[in-house]
Amino acid sequence: MNKNYNINTMKKSKTKSGKIAVIIGLLLILTSNLSFGQWVVTGNSSLSNIGSFPSTCVVDQNVIFVAGGDNTVGGVIYRSTNAGANFTKLSINGITVRDNKNKYRFFSCIYAKDANNIFVGDASAYATDGLLLNAKFYKTTNGGTNWTVVDQTGSGVYGFFNGIVFSKSNPQFGIAHCDPSDANGTFLIWKTTNGGSNWTKMSNAQAPNAYGAQNSLFVIDQNFFGFGLNISNARVAITTNGGTNWNYYSLNGATSTQGFISTVTFNDDKLHGYAAVSSTNNFIWKTTNGGQTWDTLRVDGVPNNASGQANIKYISGTNSAFYVLSSATTGYSFKILDNGAEFSPYVSSNLLNVMHVDSFYQLTDKAVGEVTTVAVTNTGSVLKLQDSPLPVTLASFTYAVSGRNVNLKWITSSEQNNSGFEVWRIFGDADRSIASNWTNIGFIQGKGNVTGNTEYNFTDKNLSTGKYYYRIKQVDYNGNYEYFDLNGSANIGAPSKITLGQNYPNPFNPVTSIGYEIPQDARVTMKVYDIAGREISTLVNEKMAAGYHTVRFDASNYSSGMYFYKVVVRSANGTVSEYTKTMSVVK
Repeated sequence: MNKNYNINTMKKSKTKSGKIAVIIGLLLILTSNLSFGQWVVTGNSSLSNIGSFPSTCVVDQNVIFVAGGDNTVGGVIYRSTNAGANFTKLSINGITVRDNKNKYRFFSCIYAKDANNIFVGDASAYATDGLLLNAKFYKTTNGGTNWTVVDQTGSGVYGFFNGIVFSKSNPQFGIAHCDPSDANGTFLIWKTTNGGSNWTKMSNAQAPNAYGAQNSLFVIDQNFFGFGLNISNARVAITTNGGTNWNYYSLNGATSTQGFISTVTFNDDKLHGYAAVSSTNNFIWKTTNGGQTWDTLRVDGVPNNASGQANIKYISGTNSAFYVLSSATTGYSFKILDNGAEFSPYVSSNLLNVMHVDSFYQLTDKAVGEVTTVAVTNTGSVLKLQDSPLPVTLASFTYAVSGRNVNLKWITSSEQNNSGFEVWRIFGDADRSIASNWTNIGFIQGKGNVTGNTEYNFTDKNLSTGKYYYRIKQVDYNGNYEYFDLNGSANIGAPSKITLGQNYPNPFNPVTSIGYEIPQDARVTMKVYDIAGREISTLVNEKMAAGYHTVRFDASNYSSGMYFYKVVVRSANGTVSEYTKTMSVVK
């Protein structure tokens, strides 16, 4: 008999530092502080003249960029090369500071490949103006000493650069995205296939009665990318064939009063994704089919009337994402695990006025990586969070019953800092919520840090008839652990015939176990004899239920040598069956 349980249907609990939380249903909000990190304000914040709509780019653990600007000085770019301890203002030599009306521009998006190769796009620094005439995007290869124009919307054409993003899986491929000149126009999109050295304008993408959302651009690879729109008509724009065709998908239940789709993010699998609007309640949207349908996913711990700027970032190479909802008065932050199965909260009392969030993560086979997540506020503060993704992402948990053995199999899709798995069992109808009722029956070594599917197997042998429940306890090298439970029992049924098993171990000193099977309730006698045929011990002499049974024989009081054990089974219809085997005591 085989029974499979997908991880999304499992009951799950997570424990860190001795605190236990139980997952109920598919959504878990951990109310205790189970996270490794917390949000901290970096060095010389606040950054001046950052403006109302700043952006950030996290190149690695040390190199961080922040860009923005206001209507008093225009665009500003800051760089840190020491993990945010200090920021320095970069030169913008070669960048147009004002528009044709002598009004200031600001930088509405930024992407950096390293400390020196940087791309920025601009827009109008005046909120009342909206789009900018002849919007431009720029690049520098020398850390801002000189900037050159990559391309522009053109004379007399308005625009607003919403994002410049490169693929994590293919860093040579990137997209720059600019709003159309009006709500019925076509979006301007450029692509690069050589790391930003050259850019070409793509075929136009038109979304009637819609503008794009700043920093909502996502790029998984050269085929799958897209962006968020305002709510009034089209919602999320996605292409699956490199921009040849575009599809526009609605968020279930979203209304025109909720503003822009301020964030869209996807897992590397191009199936699981999240979206959120710039003014929302205690939910985000989730897709499991590549964006074709979007359903609400409620976030317990966030009040129904909560609103603010929402940012969600999937961490490439994992099934985890980081979520921030922030306004001038409140801030909420979570790590989203297992493609939405769990939400782990952070202390976020200082997480106010956040406009944009970006993250860096690189899994290696030699070190336990951490996600570096940076949030920038419209008051010029820069905050940083460092934490690990979920140490183990379990894809499936399977069991098969073979005779009186239960074969367990589980598959992980990624592991980080994974020491291994303890296997726990409970028999019958004992209360599974009481920890002391569970028995630890084995340990399987983990792989440490690994991506891709890894299969584990464990066999629980020689069980008696009845039902058994199993759980695995994943333990990392820091002592943190998490339980994965099967929602169901493995049932060992009655055997089909009478069988007397060979004792184990054999030879033995001084204790061994003897198994036997009976298909129906019967009177059972089992005795032990020495080599001369003298009876020396009675192990069983009673009516036994149908099933698998095991008895122990202790030879502490007997000498080394050969012995016999015989079972006699008298069934209800009077049939008598006898079986005999030998065993050896070696002292």
